Amino acid sequence: MENKIVRRINLFTLIILVMFALIPPVSAISPTDKLLDPIVLGQHYEIFRDTSKKASIEDLLSGVHDHSFVASNQSYPFFWHTRDTIWLRLSMDDILIDNNKSYWLEVTDKLDSIDMYVIKADGTYEVQKRGIANLGEQSIPSRSNLFQINDPAIREIYFKLDGALPFSITSYLYSEISFINKISEYKFLTGIFYGFLSALLIYNLFLYFSLKDKAYFFYVLYMLSFIFYQATLNSLDIELLGSWLPKAFFIKSLTVSGNLLLVFMLLFCIQFLELKKFLPLFHKIGKLLLWITICSLMASFIIPDVSITNNFTTSFAVVVFIFLWLSGIFVLVKGQKMARFYLIGWTVLLGSIIVQALAFLSVIPFHPRIFEEVPAIGAIFESIFLSLALGDKINIIKKEHQIMQETLNEQLEEKVHARTQELELAKLKLEVLANTDHLTQIPNRVRLDDVLEKELEQAQRNGTPLSTILLDIDHFKAVNDEHGHQVGDIVLQTVAELLKNNVRAEDIVGRWGGEEFLVICPCSHLKDAVQLSENLRQQLEQHSFPVVGHKTGSFGVTCFVMGDTIHSLLSRCDMALYQAKHHGRNRVEFLLDHTKPETKTEASLP
Repeated sequence: MENKIVRRINLFTLIILVMFALIPPVSAISPTDKLLDPIVLGQHYEIFRDTSKKASIEDLLSGVHDHSFVASNQSYPFFWHTRDTIWLRLSMDDILIDNNKSYWLEVTDKLDSIDMYVIKADGTYEVQKRGIANLGEQSIPSRSNLFQINDPAIREIYFKLDGALPFSITSYLYSEISFINKISEYKFLTGIFYGFLSALLIYNLFLYFSLKDKAYFFYVLYMLSFIFYQATLNSLDIELLGSWLPKAFFIKSLTVSGNLLLVFMLLFCIQFLELKKFLPLFHKIGKLLLWITICSLMASFIIPDVSITNNFTTSFAVVVFIFLWLSGIFVLVKGQKMARFYLIGWTVLLGSIIVQALAFLSVIPFHPRIFEEVPAIGAIFESIFLSLALGDKINIIKKEHQIMQETLNEQLEEKVHARTQELELAKLKLEVLANTDHLTQIPNRVRLDDVLEKELEQAQRNGTPLSTILLDIDHFKAVNDEHGHQVGDIVLQTVAELLKNNVRAEDIVGRWGGEEFLVICPCSHLKDAVQLSENLRQQLEQHSFPVVGHKTGSFGVTCFVMGDTIHSLLSRCDMALYQAKHHGRNRVEFLLDHTKPETKTEASLP
């Protein structure tokens, strides 16, 4: 009993130290330094996707491709695997506070090749090459790609991205002092994080030698592989081993470390949960997943295309994590209390890894916190709870399941509280997902139906005006047929952005389905809605889309009349849209009732 108390005190102390370590140290920044915080550069970029891979910096400076650059709308642009060459243009006029000072530009992502072209006022340029292909070019050993800016004549910067690894741009601009403080802070937190995991690994290694339990041995291998995986994810392998290992290693290191992590994860969980004894069917499935992972590991060395192994490993990892999580649930249901801490720890880690996988696959927006803080916090808590699970298992075996009732009740309350919070958070996330169109990130049809029902009820009750606009992109099918669905998706996303940016704050823009969009205009008369539609039509007609050039849209408009239902209102709006298509497309039509189609004219509007 005394050893158990001491162990819990030590664990509590470790948790406090970790929580304290996660608080950033006070930065010793000079009060005269105006750039106290780094500038996130993502939304300052203009992006050009060179599908031909033939454009040179001279071509860009000549202005030949100026029309191909599109302003970035993301703080952290993310392209995943692409065969295009990505060009980024960054104007320095509004960013540099003092051209006579030195600055550091950091790109934290692991990239094959990233070249920075510094363009001076006289049109000449200098180039700094970074990335795995140019490991010897950077004078400061770092996990990041670092570029120094110290020329007062700088006008703008171009970045060129190439290679097989996923393209993501997490970039910041620092003054010299803030850069030093940032490096110090990161080194401090990294040391605490990896030091904690290493201490836990060594502790469990000693337990293995003492108890000779295979579960401890596989846990040590799992922790070792997790440290390796996290190091490759944060590009620490480049910082520590960049001058020792071949460049091909760093291209495939993330896939290799990810598969190793899955191998030892499966071995540990199969052994710890005793699946062969309690869940024979799950044991067979686990063995099958293990062999698939081993084959995937070997394929990562053989298959030259990194995107294939990356995509498979990322998707397959989600399957493995869900399987191991379900295994813990079923073992716990069978009355094996040793799975309780395992399940809590696995739930935390499962959440963090799924978030990472969804970001990798571009299901959710890319953000550096997903690859820095989320896995770190998940790993710390998962490691703590898995260590507790191992200790709990031995304690149950030695003391024949004799646990005090009071302790059991406290643990149960904590688990219920934690699970309730998780369910509430999951509910909120599901509500957002259920009401948002995944592609365009605007309200979907479910959300539009809900809004329309409420606005219609208010219009009937208070007699306030209400108008609706139904938009269809003309000849959209031809875009998918000629250029592919990726280009079509870009068109849909751009149209959604144009609509959002050109309606009133109180108007609701949503994707009705396919290439159709619905705009709900509360407190808006038909005349105002028709005028808004004409403005949107012109904005759409004048916009130049990447690859496809110009597109047009047909608009159907109607307004609420007393006695309308959602069906009658939308049916009338759809009829007006049909008339717009029938009369040649790229036009606005409106209906006052189901029998009188009208073209947009001032005289015909009520």
